Amino acid sequence: MNLTELFQIQKKLDKRIIKEHGLEGQDLLDKKILALQVEIGELANEWRGFKFWSKDQEPRSKEPLTARGKPYYNPLLEEYADVLHFILSIGAELESDHARWFKEDKPFDFNYSNITVQFNRLFDTVVRVSDSDNFECEEYEELFYTFIALGKQLGFTWEQTETAYLNKNRINHTRQDNSY
Repeated sequence: MNLTELFQIQKKLDKRIIKEHGLEGQDLLDKKILALQVEIGELANEWRGFKFWSKDQEPRSKEPLTARGKPYYNPLLEEYADVLHFILSIGAELESDHARWFKEDKPFDFNYSNITVQFNRLFDTVVRVSDSDNFECEEYEELFYTFIALGKQLGFTWEQTETAYLNKNRINHTRQDNSY
């Protein structure tokens, strides 16, 4: 995995969106933070494990899909990739070289006791990134690793995540082509 390449891919999409929507010179960080929180909520909704009131708590990881020419797709993984889009976009906006500290096999302690706690910790970390005056590394690094740990708890490999991200990035460009 080449995180620097993923940041560049995300920057390209972000620049396109900014240009095509006339957003040059605008500070979009707060909107990206809110969008990230919404995407994390959508991911949690596809996971369903927090829905103690429901008898249907199975993750939405295999849904019929005929429009894309494949028999099934994984909405849970697709939402996870959406979260990655905004994490990368926020990192790019903060203009720091976050790729320098990321190592896929780095031992880290951002894995919490269960998926529900992991989601709550991820939300908490997003708020701390938003409130921080120092985006150089600590809060953003914690956000990224908490996200990676959640993916592992959900059963995703980094290769699956990267593939889903690249697929969704193509979809996002197509949406821009079609005045999304």
